[in-house]
Amino acid sequence: ILGAQSPRALLFEVVLVRRQLHVVSRRVRGSSRAVKKFIDDRDIASGLTAYLQDIIEHLDEVSDDCERLGGKCMALCEAYDRAVDKERDRRNRVNTGQVKKREERRKAQADLQDRILLLLVVVTTIFVPAQFLTGVFGMNFKHEDGMSAQPELVTPNGYYSFFWTPVLCYFALCLVIAACVYMCLRRRQDKEDFYVDGGAAGGDSPARESSSNGQIELVDFLESGESKIGFIIEAPKYRDHRQGRATNA
Repeated sequence: ILGAQSPRALLFEVVLVRRQLHVVSRRVRGSSRAVKKFIDDRDIASGLTAYLQDIIEHLDEVSDDCERLGGKCMALCEAYDRAVDKERDRRNRVNTGQVKKREERRKAQADLQDRILLLLVVVTTIFVPAQFLTGVFGMNFKHEDGMSAQPELVTPNGYYSFFWTPVLCYFALCLVIAACVYMCLRRRQDKEDFYVDGGAAGGDSPARESSSNGQIELVDFLESGESKIGFIIEAPKYRDHRQGRATNA
């Protein structure tokens, strides 16, 4: 029967039992006080004192049992609350892990799309001039006499001189620019890694060393030049005093 019930239904039953035990404990304490009054009355308790004393002892045992069982019911309620909290924390951790995985998957997909778009943009940018030359030399305009309107097409070796030579030079220039950009980015990354590794290892970077040296020089100047600073502060007063004397004279 207990296995077929849900944990919340069992918790409700435990709470109900605890309330009933509390009611029983109150009734037992009232009965114990009534029996003690009977014992105090000599007319009623004559010959029944031992019997009434046994009744009081049994009522005390019942009261103690009610308190003990009530404590167990309270412990069961607290254990249920802890179990619910643990289950909620576990679900929250699972949900948080799933959310993080979805975010990481979405971020990885976005990064992949960005790299693909960057690659497409770079390839398109590189081949746009070649496509332009292809479109220009692919136009079939002719004069009235049937000759081509583009003299480059009828020039000897014009195909290599006017098309492939500019295209190859452009590709070579693109390679040189790409190599320069890669070297600059690589050098900047190496500098950043150097500063990060130096800070993580506890070393002083050049900027930090220059800052500390500047602070030390400032402190030395202030410590050694107190008299100079005092002279600079007192100099206007001295000049004002001399000017006052000259005016009075």
